[in-house]
Amino acid sequence: MIDFQNIEDAQTLAQAIVNTIPEPFIVLDDRFRVLAASRSFHETFKFDPEYTRDRLLYALGDGQWDIPALRVVLETIIPEHASMEGFEVAHDFPDLGRRTMLLNARQVTYGDSRRSMILLAFTDVTDRRKIEREKEELLKQTEQLLHQKEILQRWLGLSEQFRAFR
Repeated sequence: MIDFQNIEDAQTLAQAIVNTIPEPFIVLDDRFRVLAASRSFHETFKFDPEYTRDRLLYALGDGQWDIPALRVVLETIIPEHASMEGFEVAHDFPDLGRRTMLLNARQVTYGDSRRSMILLAFTDVTDRRKIEREKEELLKQTEQLLHQKEILQRWLGLSEQFRAFR
């Protein structure tokens, strides 16, 4: 176990760990205020690090983070289950456009304290979902073409039978 000399050392290590995570990641207090946010969170969502710290998550970006599905995760699912993985949220962000995110969240409670934190990670699956939709559309088109081919082959078979009959 690491023996920290002071709280600043622990905070420095914690922020370094958060910044190492490639996906956008934030740490919230029990009132949904941002305690820390990863470098990738700031880069992805175009936020100044000084702007996010100690701000209510729902107030970030002039309220763009006041997302009903996110509220459900933070205010309902997390208190009941302490963690949640792969919760899909789609939202229009002013600078990014429509994004589809998978949310992973975990509540961390300090020993016998009533205080807790929420760790929240975002995986942007917008491009993956677009590819999945395109794949489904191509599959649907392929099925339609195969059906048309089948009909054409039956018609040609009937046409040959008709010619042989004459």
